[in-house]
Amino acid sequence: VEQNGTTLKTVKVRVNADEWSYTQQGAGDQFNNNYFYAVVDMPEITKEVFDRGEVKAYAVFNRQNSTNARKHLLPYVLHKEEEVSMGEWVYFTETYDFTYGIGWAEFNFRTSDFAYEDNVNINPPAMEFDIVITYPQ
Repeated sequence: VEQNGTTLKTVKVRVNADEWSYTQQGAGDQFNNNYFYAVVDMPEITKEVFDRGEVKAYAVFNRQNSTNARKHLLPYVLHKEEEVSMGEWVYFTETYDFTYGIGWAEFNFRTSDFAYEDNVNINPPAMEFDIVITYPQ
């Protein structure tokens, strides 16, 4: 349905590296498809928005650099490669995702190789996100 006079609001969210939580609860959970998450309060997502509006999230990279600034609609999937030693490469996929409910939003991060299952020093970096809310008319 096309509507005139749509109201949008963009909420900028920064998740610092130390604000990511990990789903692993105990030693027995080590290989249970664990991932990182960050929950933020979002009073802007009311019951009315949840029932009749629209909420989208974007990963934002290089916001301050007009030449390289970019946004990716979530979920965002990035295929990567990393040289771990001379001539030895690992290949994996990073996935950033988003879910929300009334009054809250959650960002998720996981890698396809689950390297953080074996190395607890691996942590997602600080990230910026934009949450765009379309309010119902």
